[in-house]
Amino acid sequence: MQKKPKLSREEVKKQRALENEKMVYENWQFNHEMGRFKYALRFGAFTWGIPTFFVYTVIMLVMNFFLKESYKYDLYQAVIAFIFFILFGIAYGMVLWNRNEKIFLKKYPYGRKTKA
Repeated sequence: MQKKPKLSREEVKKQRALENEKMVYENWQFNHEMGRFKYALRFGAFTWGIPTFFVYTVIMLVMNFFLKESYKYDLYQAVIAFIFFILFGIAYGMVLWNRNEKIFLKKYPYGRKTKA
């Protein structure tokens, strides 16, 4: 059994980019029908913003437990952090939308016919 040759960083980047483009070509028409804002909410706020907020909150609570006197994490800070992560999640979703739109239109400038 042969071992796979070890790829350089550039080759790994190219391979990931090709896999990402393939995924965009296969799914973009369905995702595009969702609309820009719903896409940004789903893939930005819900899949990046909220999970990142929970990870951040756990880290802050653990830090608060061990460093009791130097830093307090309270409800006010949690609300501000939640709003921050939701807003940046939406911004991230918009960036994803624009990137995927550009990738899709590069190959299919006039759209792609769906299979009937």
